[in-house]
Amino acid sequence: MLEILKFFYQWVLPPGLIIGLLVLAGLYTLIRRRKGWGLFFGIALLLWLLSLRAVANVVCWPLETAIAQPSPEQVAACDLIVMTGAGSVGGVPDLGGTGQPGPVMGKSMLTAYRLQKMTGKPLLVSGGQVRSENGREADIALRIFAQMGVPKDKLLSENQSRNTAQNASYTRELLQTMGCSRVLVVSPALHAPRVQVLFAREGLDVTMFPSHYRRSEDWNFNLFYDAMPTAENLSDVADALREYLALLAIRLGVY
Repeated sequence: MLEILKFFYQWVLPPGLIIGLLVLAGLYTLIRRRKGWGLFFGIALLLWLLSLRAVANVVCWPLETAIAQPSPEQVAACDLIVMTGAGSVGGVPDLGGTGQPGPVMGKSMLTAYRLQKMTGKPLLVSGGQVRSENGREADIALRIFAQMGVPKDKLLSENQSRNTAQNASYTRELLQTMGCSRVLVVSPALHAPRVQVLFAREGLDVTMFPSHYRRSEDWNFNLFYDAMPTAENLSDVADALREYLALLAIRLGVY
């Protein structure tokens, strides 16, 4: 009974609700013999497809599997760990300060923390304040890392960058003063191909360590679940398409 309820409530929440309204509008237009009913059905079909688990998996997998996690030997060969910011919330209370990491950045922080503890390498967090409602990502992360026991002399901050290209550029400028060039970059798996290109473009010797995988390779088709449109699937598809566009922009030299 719970599974049936779960199926139906997906259709009273966006995007299922919007898909249903578009279908009803198409039926109304068709019954009234007015033009444009095909447009309603077409938009509903497109939105439904973009909200399916199967489509999200197919779109995300090439990005998330493009870079494998490095071996312990490759990790040990790097001079420094770099974690790129991936979203934060400013102006909210937190232990010992204000501002919290977003869900994606929180997972990157967990990976970066474990790598730092495993290797003892310095950890640089690169990320500034993207919008007024965001905190400075590097400042939030460093406060939390220090509370988690990472020695302060192992923590470095670059808190001015507002996008990934600036993450790479400002990090390179900072590392030049330190004499470091071999970096282990922790980034969400979906973003890792773009991050690798941008950091390598700055002349850095980059080893990527993908984190925050959104899509499991252990997936079996289930008609009951896979027919349901969800906001999570739609969000993942949108993020993946943005990554493809960004990679195209890099190749065309406009990013």
